[in-house]
Amino acid sequence: MAAEVEPPELARVVAFAERPRTGDWSLRSALCRYASPHPEQVGAILDLVRRIEAAVHPESKRLDREGAGLWAAVEAGDTDDQLVGLLQAMVELDRLGDTLAAWADDRAGHHPEEAVETTTVDVAQRLEALGVPHEERTRPPRQRGGT
Repeated sequence: MAAEVEPPELARVVAFAERPRTGDWSLRSALCRYASPHPEQVGAILDLVRRIEAAVHPESKRLDREGAGLWAAVEAGDTDDQLVGLLQAMVELDRLGDTLAAWADDRAGHHPEEAVETTTVDVAQRLEALGVPHEERTRPPRQRGGT
């Protein structure tokens, strides 16, 4: 069994896409609701989530071993370590998850378009600066003829 990431603040950020929030909405589930009026923005956010998850996955043992130090670096705003940079991007998406969950739970409230746009642009720029590759998505081959 894998060790739980410590400190708890880091564990919450590591689980940013699936962690329950307001009204038991996760970032991913709130994005499902947000996709109806804004499918392009949701696609862009999900691309960022996948890129981050792919880049962080190989570092999972380091997260377990060095969690407290990594979290201290995130809080200090350090920029020398790629994993710390990824965690900082995750913090931004985690905040957006809170905003989208609150909107999904009560859509009569504040609309999150500005937060979505700002966060998407900022996180995309961070990932480019960190050299995080774009997801290679292969499409099924086109079928020819009537089949």
